[in-house]
Formats: sequence, C-alpha cells, structure tokens
Amino acid sequence: MRKPVIFPRTLTLALLAFTLAACQLVPERPPAPVLHDLGTAPAASLTLPWRPQLQVTAPPWLDGGAVHYRLPGSATQLAAYRGHRWAAPPSQLLAQRLQLLLAPPPPAAPVRMLEIDLQGFEQRFQSAGGAEAVLAARVTLFERRGGAVLASRDFTLAVPCVSADVDGGVAALAAGMATLALNIAQWLATTDSVSP
Repeated sequence: MRKPVIFPRTLTLALLAFTLAACQLVPERPPAPVLHDLGTAPAASLTLPWRPQLQVTAPPWLDGGAVHYRLPGSATQLAAYRGHRWAAPPSQLLAQRLQLLLAPPPPAAPVRMLEIDLQGFEQRFQSAGGAEAVLAARVTLFERRGGAVLASRDFTLAVPCVSADVDGGVAALAAGMATLALNIAQWLATTDSVSP
C-alpha cells in the first residue's frame, strides 16, 4: 500500500504563486471595435429612366474600414482612430446608400454603366481647433460597360464636425456620405436627356 504524497507547504505556496503569475502573463483581449454605419436611410425618391449598373471603387487604404483623420499641418500623414471602424468599406456604404435612394426603373429600361471612384473620406482637423469631414468622388456615366462616356462630374464636399473627436468625425462623415449619395442621385436625374 502506497503512502499518500504530501507536498510541503513551501512547495504548495510556490505552485500557487506560479499559477497566479502565469495568469498575469496571458494578454487581455482588446475590446471589440465600435462599428459605425450611415444611420437610417431615406425611402427611395428618384426614378431614373435607365437601370444603373453600379461600380464603386476606392483606394485600398481608404476602403479598409478604418475611420481616418488628418491633423493640421500634416498634409501627408493620415491616421486612423483606434477601436473605431466602419461596418463596411466606405465604397460599399456609398453604393448601398445610392441604391436605396433610387427607385426601381421601368422594366424595359436600358442599362447604363455608372462608375464612382471615391477619392476622399476623412476627418480633417483645423488649426483653430475645429474639424470637418471631407469627401471627394469622381462619377462617370457610360452608355454601357466599355462604351462611350455620356457624362462625368467631380464631387467634393466638407461637412463641419460638431466636436473635434471621433464621435464628431463619424457623425460628419456619415452625414457627408448621405449628402454625397443624394447629390449624385440628383445629378443622375439631370442626365435623363443625355442620349447615347
């Protein structure tokens, strides 16, 4: 018959101390990022006489989902807020908002290719202490994919931030994206008379 093994008190305390120390070495998981979208969408309000085949693109650094900002005097330094991301790439957010604004066209409507290049989507801080959301896009309407250009226009807008922080930036960028989508939709409505 074997005798039960009895650990000396010092060995037990050492094992307990080692276990507690090991728990401290395991890194904590960073908190999940806060996800932002454009908020509630308005009902479809514009009907085009043609069906848009939509393609929205953006540079990889802009379309990665980070909430970007630029400090005053740093024309070449773009930074991103830690712990805050867009729920989808900005190009997808713009495409979704634009599609929601456009009511379905008539069933026999011709298809036209609509390309949007989102070129700017960031919060810019000003030396006076304020900030604004800056958005830029180039929109080109084609007769069809690979066809003739029917119309083209550059859009830029700046929306003041209510506060010079991530919350003010996200709110202004979301409002700016909604305004950009509406401006594009309204411009498309004026291209009705453009003939292929």
